Amino acid sequence: MQKIIPLPCVIVAGGRSSRMGKDKALLPFHNHKTLVEYQLARLSHNFESLHVSCKTKEKFAFKASFIEDVKDFEEYSPLVALYSILKKFDKPVAILSVDTPFVTKRVYEKLLYSLDEDTDIVIARSPFGSHQMCAIYKPYIADIIKTQIEQNNHKIRALFEKLHVKYVDFEDDTIFLNLNHPDDYENAKKML
Repeated sequence: MQKIIPLPCVIVAGGRSSRMGKDKALLPFHNHKTLVEYQLARLSHNFESLHVSCKTKEKFAFKASFIEDVKDFEEYSPLVALYSILKKFDKPVAILSVDTPFVTKRVYEKLLYSLDEDTDIVIARSPFGSHQMCAIYKPYIADIIKTQIEQNNHKIRALFEKLHVKYVDFEDDTIFLNLNHPDDYENAKKML
């Protein structure tokens, strides 16, 4: 039997998708009606529990464990999503952006192995750069995030300056391919 990662995993699917020109979370992908459903299907046996973060669950025509952004903040911001997610849990949370369909379970196993008592966030990094939405976040930082949002600072890197962040290096950029533009989406479909 496959060993699961003893953490909840949240697929972040609440962005504006402005560079894609349409909601990328709803794009069809590899025999699935949406990219979100593809992610849920492929990750379903890898984590203790699986959830979808979004502004509102009304846009999805399927059932899942949805975590809607708190209504206190109107902004479309990764920090609002993170705050809304971390408020729901009392243990570290694996975070994955919906538009990174090739990130593997092995990535999260390596991140979890690197998480220690003194580390607040563990982030994957490849030659391309760091991947803040492919990471493990500890829930107690939610209050720090809330304060930063209230100060109208939505820069995720500003959050990292206040916390102990550890980066875990990976040699392959391909697994972190991010579907931001229509060309990225078309190329990703060819890679399946």
